[in-house]
Amino acid sequence: MREPVTMTLLYPDSDIPFHPNPGWFLGAFNCYDCEETLGETLNRYDPLDSAQLQALYDAYVFDEFSEELGFTSAHRVAMATNLIAALSETKHDFTDYLAIDESEEEWCFPSAWVFPKPRYPFEQAYLALLRHWGAELTEIGIALPSPSLLGIYES
Repeated sequence: MREPVTMTLLYPDSDIPFHPNPGWFLGAFNCYDCEETLGETLNRYDPLDSAQLQALYDAYVFDEFSEELGFTSAHRVAMATNLIAALSETKHDFTDYLAIDESEEEWCFPSAWVFPKPRYPFEQAYLALLRHWGAELTEIGIALPSPSLLGIYES
């Protein structure tokens, strides 16, 4: 009997395996080496205000994973399912995605940004994901739980 062939999802135009984690939903807010431009722009927003953070997700995050850049529905499924899995775990440690490793000099949040509730930006990412990718993912059969099932309550 033949073994089933498993396909590894790869980054677009690459042979590097694609293994996203929830932190990827914050990647667009990396203002390393552009603190005077992107950093100053992002610091005008209060990331603890859900409407403002949603506006930032709309403006910066979801276009990074578009078909035009080579990302497919399979990439978006991988990102969504990883985020859902993390939000489904009651004791998931979201601080790891927010921690800035001082020895890794290629990453930083805007200087004024602090998340006292580490789960919060990921809850907001899920709400934005539903708006941006919800129809696409549902159409291909991906079950997207309602926010309340994940402990997300819109304010």
